Amino acid sequence: MSEDLAKPVMSLKLLIDQEKNKVVFAEAGEDFVDVLFSFLTLPMGTIVRLLETHQKSKSVPIGCFNNIYASVASMAMKHFSTEASKQMLMYPGSLNQDKCQKTKLRIDDSQAPKCFMCPMFVRSGKCSKEYSNFNTSRCSCGNLMNEVIQFQGEGGRASGGGVFVKSDHTSFMITDDLKVEVNSVMSSLKLLQELGYPNCDKLVTALLECLFTSDTPLTDTFLKKKGSGGIKRILSPPASSGEEGWESKADQTITLNAYVRKKEGNIMYVECGEDFVDLLFTFLAIPLESVWGFISGNGNTLGCIGNLCKSFKELTADSGREASGSKCVIPHYYKCHEKKLLDVVTTTHKPPTYYRFVSFSVNHFREYCLTDKSDKRLVYAWDKLVPVTSIDPKSEGNNNSAGFVKKGTKFMVTDDLIITPSNSASVLGMLKDKQISLEDVECRVICIKQEEVMKLLRASVVTFSALSSGLLALESASTSVPESRFYKKPKIET
Repeated sequence: MSEDLAKPVMSLKLLIDQEKNKVVFAEAGEDFVDVLFSFLTLPMGTIVRLLETHQKSKSVPIGCFNNIYASVASMAMKHFSTEASKQMLMYPGSLNQDKCQKTKLRIDDSQAPKCFMCPMFVRSGKCSKEYSNFNTSRCSCGNLMNEVIQFQGEGGRASGGGVFVKSDHTSFMITDDLKVEVNSVMSSLKLLQELGYPNCDKLVTALLECLFTSDTPLTDTFLKKKGSGGIKRILSPPASSGEEGWESKADQTITLNAYVRKKEGNIMYVECGEDFVDLLFTFLAIPLESVWGFISGNGNTLGCIGNLCKSFKELTADSGREASGSKCVIPHYYKCHEKKLLDVVTTTHKPPTYYRFVSFSVNHFREYCLTDKSDKRLVYAWDKLVPVTSIDPKSEGNNNSAGFVKKGTKFMVTDDLIITPSNSASVLGMLKDKQISLEDVECRVICIKQEEVMKLLRASVVTFSALSSGLLALESASTSVPESRFYKKPKIET
């Protein structure tokens, strides 16, 4: 965590079964519950980064998400459309980021969102009336948009309450498997033990890890028991093809060349364009709560996330979800997929329009600020509100929507979602490492639609063979359809 943050201490009362050395439940205030609930708002990319930082020697694998994140980190900048494209994937943004920064203990050290504008516009009012949330974006005039401009808005907590929990609740009971309820029985309990930890940030990161790896995260965190080291999961087979009833238009498909081992029948890797890589990279921006919503059901469990999600929905006054059904809402600058295959699970919020005004003026010197109020009362009578709109930080000095990686680039994606630019040397090297002959591999074509995207997202969380688990499961169902989405690629005569 950032060194400039004060080291907060939060007190818990634990009821412990001393014979079993196990936490029965804990009594906590809204501050600690807010921290627990903030876990669910973290993007998956942020969770991977935090856990890898906490466990430098051995990170906890979250399906294939660790490989997707590592692929972003290791990929050369020349393959990304802009510098901001890589930055927003390494440090994913969230619509709940402002709330998370108001919790008593901040597990995520990401910086608060800022607005950057062209220096020419800030100083003279000339040039493009646009802003970016990244200081590496370029204005249409060619200048870097690196002039930060302050925002005047409402800050702080809502009076009388926590960040996520309802204001009329002040004490909560948390079971060892992270079911959170309003406390009403602690006064009658005799065995209470108050524990203080001076290094709170490491403790909470350990609790985040145990959320995935343990059925008893409180015991494993506070009594320092060792968990299994792997993700606790009970999984059901993927739903049959067409069960969800999603329909994609003809132009809303992605075509992949899949190289399959003939004997085992699993995908070794696929060759694809930038559209499929953009799709996978967007997974990193989806919050944990939404990911759980997509994989839950049919008896699926993943650590204690389900219990925490249920409590989150019951006890939060406003979890930041917009009226978009079961879809999750991610920041506007993650919009990049023209084929809209992720629209079934995500939607991007509309970028806000801000208004620039003069906050201070003396002689020829002026300071400017932004506001989101179109009727804001101005400081100076001669001033006027100037609307400024957002640009796509993934584009180079224009408003055309772009993806994370450059168009025209070919990529290789392995079964466990390691993503690299495609080249013959890497393919031959992989075949050699796995001791596979070219005669044992056949090329098939996969056409991905919205249904496959959902299955791929689920498989990415709960397996280490996301492509085979998420896509090959459809083969038997699709072969009875006249236009199969999965077919052998014909040989090209030479």
